[in-house]
Amino acid sequence: MKLSKTFWIVAGFVYFLILLSIMLLADTGLLVNFPLAHPPYDKLGHFILYGIASFLCHRATGKKMMSVFNYPIPFGPAIFTMFTAAEEMLQAILPNRTASIEDFLFSFGGILVFYWIGEVWDRKKQK
Repeated sequence: MKLSKTFWIVAGFVYFLILLSIMLLADTGLLVNFPLAHPPYDKLGHFILYGIASFLCHRATGKKMMSVFNYPIPFGPAIFTMFTAAEEMLQAILPNRTASIEDFLFSFGGILVFYWIGEVWDRKKQK
């Protein structure tokens, strides 16, 4: 069964709202007592949360590609890479958060791995 582009847009939008809600809770200090919001578990959270966002955004954008220095780059994952960088920079100025290059790298790793999983999944469905 092939899922429609509308499905991916709605799924991506709903997931984005969930992701923003988690960020808001963390930014306001309401996740301080949540054990999974602290190292080392937060790294896994970054990997999975941003990976899923990348996967959904890639499909919601119709798996569009863009060219950067003549290299094809998937548009959806590129958007979430920029979003991740901006979110980490924002954390540097918030009192309840700390910016971390490690968090960014785990988020970026999730973006890449989940993009790759989606591409493998698509190839298997085409066979």
